Amino acid sequence: MSTAQVSLAPSPSRGVEVLVVIQSALVAAFYLGACGLYLVVSATAGWPESLGPEHDPKDYWPALLWSAYPMVALSALVGHIPAAALVPAGLWTLAQRGVRRQRRLAWTLAATTALCAGMVVLIMTPVGRHLQNWMLD
Repeated sequence: MSTAQVSLAPSPSRGVEVLVVIQSALVAAFYLGACGLYLVVSATAGWPESLGPEHDPKDYWPALLWSAYPMVALSALVGHIPAAALVPAGLWTLAQRGVRRQRRLAWTLAATTALCAGMVVLIMTPVGRHLQNWMLD
């Protein structure tokens, strides 16, 4: 009779999982919600220069998703602030050897960290500023 040893990958700490969930929620709200809505309205009404008070983002938001609108609006207005804090947290977490051993978790964390960094950079551009002003209408 032989004994088989099963090698299980260590489970990630709760903090790493929470970081990935927070980054994913912020990135999804910003890119899918605010930027997606902005691109859809821009495509139907004209490009960014023509989006003003006559194209209120709340008028274009799907009726069944009204509960998600506050999170999307907040992510467009001030989401770059927590995103700027989540980038170094994500990089520091990726530097941990235990996290890098878990390939799927490491790739997910790397992707969400890169998207958070992209969010901060996008808000600094004229298009990002226009998106913020449009969401404030």
